[in-house]
Amino acid sequence: EIRYYLPENGQASIILTDMAGTPVKEILPARNLLGGTHILSLEEGYFDALPAGDYRLVLAWEGSKAAGILHMGTTYQAADGLYAQETPAADSPVMQDAPAVPAVPADSGDAAENSAPTAITPALRSAYTADHKACYWCTPMDIADEEAVWAMLTAPVTVVDINQREQALLYAEPDTASEAIAVITGASQAVHVLEEKNGWTLVEAYSSSFHDSKVKNWNAFVAGYIQSSKLKKVTVNQDYGIVIDKLTQRLYLFHEGHMMAELLVSTGLYNDRQPYNETRSGEFLIISRVGDFKSDELVCAMGLRFNSGDLLHEVPHTLNADGSKNYKKCESKLGTRASHGCIRVQRKRNADGINMRWLWDNIKVGTKLVVWEDYQGRQIVPPADDTPVYYNPDGGSSYHAAANCKGVKDQYLPLTALTYGELETEAFSRLTACDYCCPPMRKGEIEAINEEHLNSSPGEIMAFWVDEKKK
Repeated sequence: EIRYYLPENGQASIILTDMAGTPVKEILPARNLLGGTHILSLEEGYFDALPAGDYRLVLAWEGSKAAGILHMGTTYQAADGLYAQETPAADSPVMQDAPAVPAVPADSGDAAENSAPTAITPALRSAYTADHKACYWCTPMDIADEEAVWAMLTAPVTVVDINQREQALLYAEPDTASEAIAVITGASQAVHVLEEKNGWTLVEAYSSSFHDSKVKNWNAFVAGYIQSSKLKKVTVNQDYGIVIDKLTQRLYLFHEGHMMAELLVSTGLYNDRQPYNETRSGEFLIISRVGDFKSDELVCAMGLRFNSGDLLHEVPHTLNADGSKNYKKCESKLGTRASHGCIRVQRKRNADGINMRWLWDNIKVGTKLVVWEDYQGRQIVPPADDTPVYYNPDGGSSYHAAANCKGVKDQYLPLTALTYGELETEAFSRLTACDYCCPPMRKGEIEAINEEHLNSSPGEIMAFWVDEKKK
């Protein structure tokens, strides 16, 4: 990543030149940016194609320039003299060193596995530095921090003041003649407000591009401009809030400051023909109660709309010849990506009796629902080995999060305790996770997810698509 400082708002750009000053690569095209420290994230291997040698990173801002030296060899790094100045002057831009990332010793074992995850926020891809309190975009995606998550879930939001099935355009510049770079869904999708000037507001959001949207920028994180007159601030429900995490494929229900329940979900699974199946991340409001609807042969019950065509609903079922419901096709996929963009929620009641039916009966319009992107670098922290889980020693095939799981017959309750660490022993190796009470994933499953996210961001569709075609 490249860090740089701008003393105030203005037009900035970054290019790479050779040591003679000849341009080699445009890194940041000229654009209007806010004053302050910015972080520009680059893809791994961004500079790999460059021949070995020394280069200059040149930051231009409102007629002023700052530069740093980049050494390219078998590996590359910024030279010691990267700073144009050690301390930002009042009227000069500055290139800054990126923060050091501590290495994990090769033999660190459990210490590394149980360390806290990186505090990655939804604004990871932002070129701006904001420190807004109780803000979805600035709050780390850490479900264990109940206080911070609850403050975020109950904070007001800024939405586009149009119909909930309409979409507004975001523009590359404060001008309707400029390129439209994203679409924002009316009434329910919140935006991150950065700056308001001359009737235009600079905002950040994930583009809510559906198959029929005017802009095909699937789930892309963007910063763009919208007419200020189209925006309004809205207060949200103060009793409940919902977090959907693509990393864990879980729904986390919060009530009055604390996490109340954890349920299995399936978010969108895109494919080559349908990149728009990826669930759009961001900050939303439950905006209307749709109820049951059909998607081909699937019946999706108790739909709660939060983003135009994206709804929260019960895991779909088909109808048998006798009219009874059959959940086999979709229920086994809960806990993994599987939907067409909606969020499928488990129908089976957890130990506290919570499932999609409970959400339908209790969650009101105006409740905030946020979707966390599973960015590269995010990691699931496994439970401590002494965390209690439960099983039925009388022939049970599952392990459970609760001693009184609703999925077990009363005659076998309460269940017998064992530790999470014991699940790895031969005696308990065949137990599978209960699909009622949503116990923690096994270590091997967590390790596989974490390994995938060391090198990729599965939900960033636009990293793989250009002009509606796969790269």
